[in-house]
Amino acid sequence: MPPLTRPTRPRTRPRPETEATGLDCRHFGTCGGCSRLDQPIAWQIHDKVQTCERLLAPFLGPVRIASAPPPRPPRHFRTRLLFPVQADRRGQPITGLYASHSHTVVRLEQCWTLDPWLTAFAQAAERTLRDLGLQPYDLRRRQGQVKAIWARLASGTGQVMAGVVTRPGTFAAGQDLAAAWLAAAAALPPRRVKHQLVGVVHSISERDDDFLLGDRHVPLRGADHVVDRRAGLEFRISAGSFYQIHAEAEALLYRPALALLGPVRGLHVVDGYGGVGTFGLRLARAGAAAVTIVEEGAAACRDAAHNATRNRLANVRVVRTPFAGARLPQPTDVLVVDPPRAGLGPQAIARIAAAAPPRLLYVSCAPESLARDLDGLVAAGYRVGAARLCDLFPHTEHCELVLRLDRASGGPPTPLGPSA
Repeated sequence: MPPLTRPTRPRTRPRPETEATGLDCRHFGTCGGCSRLDQPIAWQIHDKVQTCERLLAPFLGPVRIASAPPPRPPRHFRTRLLFPVQADRRGQPITGLYASHSHTVVRLEQCWTLDPWLTAFAQAAERTLRDLGLQPYDLRRRQGQVKAIWARLASGTGQVMAGVVTRPGTFAAGQDLAAAWLAAAAALPPRRVKHQLVGVVHSISERDDDFLLGDRHVPLRGADHVVDRRAGLEFRISAGSFYQIHAEAEALLYRPALALLGPVRGLHVVDGYGGVGTFGLRLARAGAAAVTIVEEGAAACRDAAHNATRNRLANVRVVRTPFAGARLPQPTDVLVVDPPRAGLGPQAIARIAAAAPPRLLYVSCAPESLARDLDGLVAAGYRVGAARLCDLFPHTEHCELVLRLDRASGGPPTPLGPSA
């Protein structure tokens, strides 16, 4: 592959609304949601590829990181909102995104990355918090109750689930809030794909810090999940389950990742960190003889099992366990891992080395932890066969990479040792 040629930059950086992206955001430069909105997407992708190639150079060898422009301009692609709730100068709750490098909320009037219906819903949800007299949680004073609001859109169906995150304790306003949110959602302007709020959830955070996600989820009204349809498959996603937040994830991630991996017909596949089965179900439908989804989260395991049954994929098995402690089946012909930002770590790498799958697909949202993991995987006999940037986070510095690693033939599996 010839070296990438970056488009020539003008000598002065263009204004956001002119030559660059055509996106004029009144919050850009203050809100920390995106940092590269003023740069053409071709520049962004080029910079990300170069940054990742420099970081991963010791492991790539002659392999170059492939990339491609998105199928359409990346606007309003985010299908999940998670907004902290803080008090303004009058003590009234406001929601939005944190300012860059701070924990001060920027109250959003518009957003070029979030689905517009979700932006409008967040504004209506904030008004409900005020109308009901709900107090934001103050971490310094340990006072108040509401930490955040969130919503998830299944863009293939238009279903939306929303939630409020509070500290533990009685939440007497729960039913009133749910009723108000359902009414407000029904009154929002319609979209091309009809958006429908199908459930409101009370998320309870046991953590006494600024972490915004809830540990437990209790339905207030309606469903505690949404249903999405993608690539001919149906996915149930519950409040506590992970799901990619880019509306074009099928074109940007799943389709190119499976092409990179190659044929799986007749093979035994393990989907590590498998979530609700987004990779595992696609591989089962592609002809794998057996698919084992390894997942730690209870909600995601329930969703994955439901999704396998719903899609009539009898060759899918779900195992609830941390991947680092999983005994991978023998044989494991193909392994897919999509770990969190921290990466695999030594224990998980030892599991992979012991199972010795000939092919490994590594999906990474953090190149730094990927580099650490590649050091151990290369020592276990793997080599990078192909790599691709999947730009799920445009207008930011975050990178999503997919690598196919091939194990050198003839090498015996690496023993775990007596203490593993």
